[in-house]
Amino acid sequence: EARRALAATGYAAPHLPAPYGLGAGPVQQLAIQQESRAQGVRLSDLSIATWVVPSLLAYGSDEQRERYLPATLRGDLQWCQLFSEPEAGSDLAALRTRAARTDEGWRITGQKVWTSAARTADHGILLARTDPDAPKHCGLTYFLVDMKRSRGIGIRPLKEITGASLFNEVYFDDVLLPPDAVVGEVGDGWRVARDTLGNERVHMADQMTFDTGLEALIARSAESDGPTGDGTVGAGAVDDVSRARIGLLAAEAHALACIGLRTTLQQVSGRAPGAGASVRKLVQTVHQQKVAELTLELLGPEGAVDEPGAGERALHGFLMSRCLTIAGGTTQIQLNVVAERILGLPRD
Repeated sequence: EARRALAATGYAAPHLPAPYGLGAGPVQQLAIQQESRAQGVRLSDLSIATWVVPSLLAYGSDEQRERYLPATLRGDLQWCQLFSEPEAGSDLAALRTRAARTDEGWRITGQKVWTSAARTADHGILLARTDPDAPKHCGLTYFLVDMKRSRGIGIRPLKEITGASLFNEVYFDDVLLPPDAVVGEVGDGWRVARDTLGNERVHMADQMTFDTGLEALIARSAESDGPTGDGTVGAGAVDDVSRARIGLLAAEAHALACIGLRTTLQQVSGRAPGAGASVRKLVQTVHQQKVAELTLELLGPEGAVDEPGAGERALHGFLMSRCLTIAGGTTQIQLNVVAERILGLPRD
């Protein structure tokens, strides 16, 4: 209900133009964010849709915007991203999933992997090869896929190191997509995908700054004298060296928030996030991993216990943090983006 109310008034995504948002500028958006937090109102997190919406605004048709954006902002449509493949992870443009044009639309055949929310998503964004003879970055097209109604889609959960199955393999066996499933121009999917990936890195980094357990680590460390039953780390369990490490992490988080503000302002001003999003993701991934490591370390033996309570949460957070160097683009790819597009170094 809260998300629906926010969507109806434009506050679900105030930076979007009317009728989807308020057309708010950067200063207005910061004011909305600050006032919302002060009142205990959390603006809705659209998850993967946060990456999809800007790309549909920039490259989608009027019909696609009208069909998908209002429902997405209300929370009625959930999305997944169908980009990575077994042989095209870091080098996404090497993907092999094929899209063949037919009288009915497009026939999709191939496999995707590391797809979050594939089992629950209503729709997916798919990158497929429509011209096998074109250079690898040129023969790609960006599609919208109905994950619930399309025949020929198979989904297999992947069990992760945490024991959960957030990611999935997705198989396309001659799946028919209608002609209007294409976003942008046929063969120009790489341009649209780069826009989506830039938005993904901004979103991931934005969530990481203090949403890493750092605030809880600071607060709980001051509240108790040692590890407690609910998983807190008390002041008595923290020596001076560890306190200094927590302080450095807090200072680092504030610095990262300032770095991220530049990229966020680019996005909310209607400009593509650009390579700055890669810088932000790189440094914040390392930051989140350091927070998870310190939390587990301060718990001592309790951190090795995979049972309900402190140890389980700390262990899960530590294990989950390891995947951040892969999710949203591997560290190696981000370094290449920074080297080529910011430092001007030759392509690797």
